[in-house]
Amino acid sequence: MAPAMRLLSACLCAACACAEMSRPPTFDARAAGQPLIQEQAVAGLQGSGDAALLELIDAEGKPPALTLQAAQRAGKPARELLAAPEPIARAVAGELRQRGAEAVPLLLAVVAARWPEALAKAREAGFPSLPPLLPEPGRRRWSVRGPGIPLSLRVAELDSPRSTALLLAERPGSVPSGEEVELARMPLWGTAVAAEVWSAGRSAWMLAGSTGGTGKDLRRTVAVRLGQLAHGEAELHNAHGLSDYAAGDLDAAGREFGRAMAADPEYVDGIYNAATVAALASHDDEAIALLRRAAKLDPRRLQVLGRDDEDLKILRKRAEVRGLLGLLRHAPADDAK
Repeated sequence: MAPAMRLLSACLCAACACAEMSRPPTFDARAAGQPLIQEQAVAGLQGSGDAALLELIDAEGKPPALTLQAAQRAGKPARELLAAPEPIARAVAGELRQRGAEAVPLLLAVVAARWPEALAKAREAGFPSLPPLLPEPGRRRWSVRGPGIPLSLRVAELDSPRSTALLLAERPGSVPSGEEVELARMPLWGTAVAAEVWSAGRSAWMLAGSTGGTGKDLRRTVAVRLGQLAHGEAELHNAHGLSDYAAGDLDAAGREFGRAMAADPEYVDGIYNAATVAALASHDDEAIALLRRAAKLDPRRLQVLGRDDEDLKILRKRAEVRGLLGLLRHAPADDAK
């Protein structure tokens, strides 16, 4: 499982951004270097994990814009539900400029006082108000339930580049394991704003960002970032499976890769690793079916993982498998023997 096995250390590294960087962001990170206010807030959350978001943009040379948007847990572009009249947007922007040095989220409370119609609209659209999760006393950590197992969310400030990250760990019993995967990340440039976290369905939302300066020189970028609990749980199971594989326990590895697929049926690495375990057990039909499934989801990723993997050496003699792996000509000399 040569290529996939090399991912073990990366899967367990808190600084890994594999999950978040592959998704469309809800916030333009380039704004962090501009003299403006761009702040979001969670106005409501559905049980499915979809969210209603408030967003204020106050940039030099343009009138402030304040909107209510519906954001889907699938990471698709948000759609506008309501736009504030310009006088209200200016009033909200003015209060944020006065209080902008405070290193806490501000937009939701200001909108509740000055534009309550937005919160009423969110409720009408099916997004009831939901407060952020309460962290464990004295910690920036929260207990949540994943698709299959208890999980623990943690917020941490990372370096290189500096950012606030939302991390996920398995929670056996009452103590999180030391293995974490990254669900979301918000770049930081100034004083970090205290992060808040929500969870519903298979989604987690983190509100985080930076602030600095005062008055006209104020720069404030606070954004909502989306993390997928199902994908994160799948990565954790996949990491366990890789450890079992490295220890030579293929049965345990196969069970963990099966759990990864159950948590997130579209997680290609888990599907691929399950296929290699099936191939090593001489369950060729099962292995090929899993390779087909991975190819439908992400053919390029499958080819990267499987083209030179020794675990598929025997299966690569079959034309169908060679086609799935993008090997359309002749078999390599060592495979043809």
